[in-house]
Amino acid sequence: MLRPIGAPGDFAWQTSKRDTIMAASMPGVIASAFAHGTSASDACCDDAKTDMNKPSKLRAIFFDAGNTLIYPRYEQLAEDLAGQGYPATAEDFFAAERAGKAKLDQWLWPQILQREVPRTIDQYYWGEFLHALMQQIRAPEEARGQLMLRVANGFKNIQLWSRVLPETPPYLDDLRARGYLLGVISNSNGTLEEQLTRLDLAWRFQVIVDSAVVGVEKPHPEIFSLALGRAGVAPAEAMFVGDTYSTDMGGAQLAGLYGALIDRAGAYPRAESPRIMTLPELDRVLGQFQTLPRPN
Repeated sequence: MLRPIGAPGDFAWQTSKRDTIMAASMPGVIASAFAHGTSASDACCDDAKTDMNKPSKLRAIFFDAGNTLIYPRYEQLAEDLAGQGYPATAEDFFAAERAGKAKLDQWLWPQILQREVPRTIDQYYWGEFLHALMQQIRAPEEARGQLMLRVANGFKNIQLWSRVLPETPPYLDDLRARGYLLGVISNSNGTLEEQLTRLDLAWRFQVIVDSAVVGVEKPHPEIFSLALGRAGVAPAEAMFVGDTYSTDMGGAQLAGLYGALIDRAGAYPRAESPRIMTLPELDRVLGQFQTLPRPN
């Protein structure tokens, strides 16, 4: 049973379906019961029955790439904008990220709740991100088109995504040593594996799924199913770690995986899914695995 994880902030959900709007604002089993016409007590009982069949431990952990394993070098983009006469700071980019994610989630969650998601969504996010960035740097309307194109082309260059936080490689090595199968599922441009190889990360993953290669993006369950099939694990034996509430947590939920949200930008202070700020904090979530609710 699909369980809406709840609104990550005070978003005004844009949908004409009253039941979906109310379900999106309710936590956990109550939202699930409302959305599916059952009582909350029935939903709780269903959960108890489901948990009896829960695997004793996870076998696989999949990660998003951008803003989870690798990060953009915002200073390069800021330098380029400054050269055009529009100084920008790292916080301008973080603010645009938070605004873009809010708009994306507002648009996408009602579709996730109805299990009807598009096969591609990244253009929507980047459009909202770029508009928010232009507002942050106070670019005049007549200059925005050219500036947005410059920034967009910067992000499309996979080599911009070359910042690896120092704790990432040793933590991935530790997970491998503990017997976890590791994988990557990313909405990317077809060059992700090449970039992960350049950054000496690719060899740590048994599975790398790039949306541009397979023709479908998160949160569509098909991309998660492809990764699970290649890894040879069931959805209930896997967790997905990503930085976007709707795309990553909603997509994992649709596909039946557990989810953990990494939120370095501070976009989701009210997220109902497990929320971490650094990868090593994932150990706390893994330690609580037996108490986590089944994703559907």
